[in-house]
Amino acid sequence: MYFRLSLQEGLPTSATAVATEERTRRTNRHFYGVGYVLTVILLGANMPTSVYGLYRTEFGFTPTIQTLIYGVYVAGLVPALLFFGPLSDALGRRTVLLAALALSVVGTLVLAFADATVWLFVGRVAQGIAVGAASAAGSAALVEQEPKFDHRRAALVSTVTGALGGALGPLVSGAIAQYLPQPLRLPYLIFLVAFIPALIVLLLLPRIGDVTRPKRFFQMPHVPATIRETFWLSSLAVALSWGAVGLFQSVVPSWMTSLLNIDNLLLGGGAAALVMICSVIAQLGGSRMDPRTSVTVGLGILALGMIGLLVVDLVPSLALLSVITVVVGAGHGLAFAGGMKRVNAAARTHARESHGGVLAAFFTVSYAGLAIPSIIAGIAITIQGMQTAIIELSIVGTLLCLAVMGFNLRGARETRRRTPLSLAR
Repeated sequence: MYFRLSLQEGLPTSATAVATEERTRRTNRHFYGVGYVLTVILLGANMPTSVYGLYRTEFGFTPTIQTLIYGVYVAGLVPALLFFGPLSDALGRRTVLLAALALSVVGTLVLAFADATVWLFVGRVAQGIAVGAASAAGSAALVEQEPKFDHRRAALVSTVTGALGGALGPLVSGAIAQYLPQPLRLPYLIFLVAFIPALIVLLLLPRIGDVTRPKRFFQMPHVPATIRETFWLSSLAVALSWGAVGLFQSVVPSWMTSLLNIDNLLLGGGAAALVMICSVIAQLGGSRMDPRTSVTVGLGILALGMIGLLVVDLVPSLALLSVITVVVGAGHGLAFAGGMKRVNAAARTHARESHGGVLAAFFTVSYAGLAIPSIIAGIAITIQGMQTAIIELSIVGTLLCLAVMGFNLRGARETRRRTPLSLAR
C-alpha cells in the first residue's frame, strides 16, 4: 500500500488524475456489474408470476397449491439470508454470489423441465435460496465496489435492482409465454442467456478488503428491548405492504382472467410489474419525507388500495384495476422506505452492537408478510371462491392497515409528549 502511494506521489498531477479516473471507472464497472447480477437473479425469481395459471391448467392443482408454490421460496430465502451474510464475510462476496447464480440457474432449469407439481416447489425453493444468498452478499458487495463507499448510492442501486427484477420478471415471461410456443419452457430457456454476462461479471469481480472469519455462521434475528416498539410498528407496516404486493404477484393475474375475462399473460404480468415500478417511484419521490410520516402515509394509501380492490371486485374494470395497482405500489414504496429507515436509525442509535440481528429480524418479518397473506388468499379462494375471498381479503387488509397506522400515530403523539420532559432533564 505504501509503495503504491509513493509511486502516485511521484506522478505529475495530470497523470495522477488520469490514474484516479481510470480506477474510478473500473470500480464503477464492477459496481454496476453487481447490480446486473442482482437484477438477473431477482428477475428469474419473479418469472413464474405470469404463468401460474398455465401451471394450474397443466397440472390441475388448486389455488391453495398455487399460492403455496409462490410463497414456498420464502422457506429457502429467509434461512439463506441469515446464513450467507456471515458466510460472505468469510469466503468473500464473489464466492457467495457465484453460488447464488448457480442456484438461480438450477431453479430456472427445474421450472423449465418440470413435469409434476412437486418440481415447481423444488424450483421455487432453489430460487429462494438464490435470492437470499444474493441479497445477503450483494448489498455488501455494492458498498465495497462503490468508488467512494457511498452507502446511499449503494442502497439506491440495491432498491432499483430489486424493483427491476420484480417488474421485468413477469413482463419477460408473460410476453414470451403469450406470443411464442412452449409457454412453460421457452421463457426460462431464453432467460438463461442473461446468466452468461452475470457469470463473466462475477469472475472478473475483484475482492475488496480483508476476509475475516465471522464470530458465527448464522445471524439469528434479535431485537433489543430498547427498540422493540419502533421495530414492531415499522416491521408490521412493511409486512402489510409486502402482503399487498404479494397478492398482485400471486393472485391478481389469475383474478384478472376470471373476473375481467382477460387471458393475455402479458397484461397479467403487467399488473405485477406496475406495482413494483410505482413502489420505486414512491421511494425515490418520498426520500426526503420523515420516516414515521412515510410509514403512516404509506399505510393510508395501502388502505385505499385495499378498498379499491373491493370496488373492482364489485364493479369489474381494467382501467380501475390499473389505478388501484398504482395506488398499492405507491403505498408499498412509502411504507417500506419509511419502515426501513426507522429500523436502521433505531438500531444505529440504540442497539449498534445488534444491528445485524435487528436487520435479520426485520427482513424475516417482511418476507413473512410477503408469503403468508398470499397463502391465506389461496386457501380462501379454494374454499370460498375467488369473489368472496377477494372481498374478505380487501376488508381484512384495510382494517389491518388502519390499525397499524393508528398505532403509529399514537406512538408519534407519545414521543412528542415525552420529548419536552427529556429535554428539560
